[in-house]
Amino acid sequence: MLNFQDGHSIHHTFFDELWQQYQGITPQATRIHHLFESEGERVENDHVAFRTFANSPIDLNSLEPILLDLGFSPFDEYSFSEKKLFAKSYVHSECQTKVFLSELLWQQLSDDSQTIIARYIKQLDPNRAYGFTDGRLWGMPTYEEYCRLASESEYAAWMSVWGLRANHFTIYVNQLNRYNELAKVVELLEKNGYSLNQQGGVIKGSEAVGLMQSSTLADRVEVLFSCGKKESIPSCYYEFAQRFNVNGEIYRGFVTSSADKIFESTHGGSN
Repeated sequence: MLNFQDGHSIHHTFFDELWQQYQGITPQATRIHHLFESEGERVENDHVAFRTFANSPIDLNSLEPILLDLGFSPFDEYSFSEKKLFAKSYVHSECQTKVFLSELLWQQLSDDSQTIIARYIKQLDPNRAYGFTDGRLWGMPTYEEYCRLASESEYAAWMSVWGLRANHFTIYVNQLNRYNELAKVVELLEKNGYSLNQQGGVIKGSEAVGLMQSSTLADRVEVLFSCGKKESIPSCYYEFAQRFNVNGEIYRGFVTSSADKIFESTHGGSN
């Protein structure tokens, strides 16, 4: 069971459901969690991240009320122009775990990709309230569609198969005892054979910006596409965050240049 340092059962229910769903397609997360426990550590969660489509019944504005009802407040906004993404982070006064919610500005993609994504969005009910564990809400894409999206936006390809679910959980390094420095975490993971995201360096960010991050590469899961083709594709990954004091308090935000590279953890597979 992951620890969330929060006394409200509604948060435990929310995050526990996400964690169970996430483990189902991310076996490395369970193994890594057990690895730290075997080292005598109690794992705390820093944040959970989600992906979605802008201008749809599951866009950021449609999903945000769920977080507000749970007592979260918007903290900051982030733009990723190259990846055509917009994101917001949310914090809670009584819950350490933060939420990072991003959306793909898919109407900035090519006509081909827009046509594919629009076909998925048309299958959504504009009058229904969707939730963060709903998964894929449209028919399974063909492998050709998946590859077409991946050639332009790995984010779009990932969404086409996995939909609304936790894209990754994040171990809060500060709360660890023996491994309370990110460099020590990286060393432990590499010693145990885990493949880490090398984009922008294994450790992204710095103490100067208030946050350092690393992540594994996504697991790979075999899926059956609607065309009948079976392929092993990236699912989800595990992240690790070490936070530092900025202006007298622990930094609670995210660093765009680092997050931009973390997104690429689903470009390949691991373990």
